[in-house]
Amino acid sequence: MRALSTAARHEAIRALRNRTVRIAAALVAALLVAAFLLEAARHTQEARQRAAFQELVHSQWVDQPDRHPHRAAHYGTFAFRAPSPLGFFDPGLESFAGTSIFLEPHQRNTLSFSEAGQSSELARFGTPSAAFVLQVLLPLLIFCMTFASVAGERESGTWRLAVSQGVDARVLVAGKILGALLAVALWLAPLLALALAGALLTGVLDASRDTLVRAAALAGGYAVYLTACTALGVLVSSLHRRAQGALLTLLGLWVALWIVVPRLATQAASRLHPTPSRAQVELDLARAMREVGDSHDPSNPHFQELQRRTLAEHGASRVEDLPVNYGGVVMREGEKVTTAVFNDYYTRLFEAHRAQDAIALRAGLFTPLLAIRSFSMGLAGTDAHHLVDFEEQAEAYRYAFIQHLNHLHITRIRWKNDRAQRVDRAEWTEFSPFRHRRPPAAWALPRVAPAGLAVLAWAAALSLGVALFTRRHGEAS
Repeated sequence: MRALSTAARHEAIRALRNRTVRIAAALVAALLVAAFLLEAARHTQEARQRAAFQELVHSQWVDQPDRHPHRAAHYGTFAFRAPSPLGFFDPGLESFAGTSIFLEPHQRNTLSFSEAGQSSELARFGTPSAAFVLQVLLPLLIFCMTFASVAGERESGTWRLAVSQGVDARVLVAGKILGALLAVALWLAPLLALALAGALLTGVLDASRDTLVRAAALAGGYAVYLTACTALGVLVSSLHRRAQGALLTLLGLWVALWIVVPRLATQAASRLHPTPSRAQVELDLARAMREVGDSHDPSNPHFQELQRRTLAEHGASRVEDLPVNYGGVVMREGEKVTTAVFNDYYTRLFEAHRAQDAIALRAGLFTPLLAIRSFSMGLAGTDAHHLVDFEEQAEAYRYAFIQHLNHLHITRIRWKNDRAQRVDRAEWTEFSPFRHRRPPAAWALPRVAPAGLAVLAWAAALSLGVALFTRRHGEAS
């Protein structure tokens, strides 16, 4: 244990005394601080703006004059997506997903008004985030710290001297990994602690139990990820006799595993499980709607059967004799039919997106970046699962909203001279505004578990690789 702590302390001091490492660490720290500040400001502004817009559209709805319920339905309303509390740390798909959905009858709309879609080409390149710095740039810094951890000592002769004095090579290598992690933690932990405290004090981050559970799980995941990166750096250094060769190998691995493989995985997922364009989606849905029939067509078999059932239910022979407005009954049934068509189509579309995510997750076995990216976005609440959950909440609200208006049409509007009638504006106050309910951590954790296990597998496999290499080469005393 004493030899391990000595080796770890020596490695941390060696890394922190290196001028190049200090400069690189300062640059990474500056980028991390800038990312936190920029994203926190954007996140706060977005949260306030969307909350204000949600209140505005509801007040506009309530302030409507007397209207026919179906006209009011086509007036519609909006559902705004509340930013995730941890979105300032990992924006994930925030910039590419829309901010709101227009809710109207006979139609299920998708998210619109994405930040990337309304930004310049330079802004679309990517929003700097703390997650990006930790996922992509910090591993590069760790490689710069660890490339000479073993190979450099071999060149100087100190490695052979330490082993000849009876120190187990596996203890030395373990000390190298712990020492490099300690050097990173000495400057990274205070920065992250200050960022967390600042986010809590300024209200950017709420101190709810759910958010803190997500943050704690994120911290654990990144700790394992950085351990894997450190083990990879020390392992490559152990495989080389010269530090220069270790550095070139690590740089090549960083380019391959952190840049090339993620790009190839994304392209492979798109090719193996293609998703239709927006124009194709609209065309497919129009074709599906024609197959189920039009509620305005009196010869449609489905709605002829509806008329027969409705007349029989009320013991009437003509729709004019019904105690309810048959036009509203048709609208209610039409909404039910079209909603089923839309839900079925979007379920299959979301399954295709999940299949793409599954391929990216399998590619996480070839690069830890994809695994930690999926894990981080899932816990930050900015991945595809959370976006789909919002769309489903908005659709459930839309359906209840429209059917409430159809109920008013059935009960408050008479069949004769239907279109000329109105309901009192006081009815609009009965509609509560849309409230986006964020899924709890217990909902997100099972969905990010495979990605978390992939990160853990990387750390375990690389640590085992280091241990097996030192044993196989007979460098233990």
